[in-house]
Amino acid sequence: MDVKSKEEIIKFAQKLNSTNLSPLRSGNISLKVQTNNEEGFLITPSGKKYDSLKADDIVFVSLEGKYDEKGLQPDRKSTRLNSS
Repeated sequence: MDVKSKEEIIKFAQKLNSTNLSPLRSGNISLKVQTNNEEGFLITPSGKKYDSLKADDIVFVSLEGKYDEKGLQPDRKSTRLNSS
């Protein structure tokens, strides 16, 4: 998976946090990507504070809304919006 893209999401999530535009973990950050010949989104996980995010916490969700259910859950609202 594209670690650089995941790190960019974390950088902007933490910037939103530090400027009080999105305190703690409200809202979500996503980025449209193509990986392994599949289009989808990298999305911040549900319920995880931005200041503790790591690259492995960012969830890949396909355009069909599928993701690895063994890991962290993506934000539900962003999954619905991004896959429509």
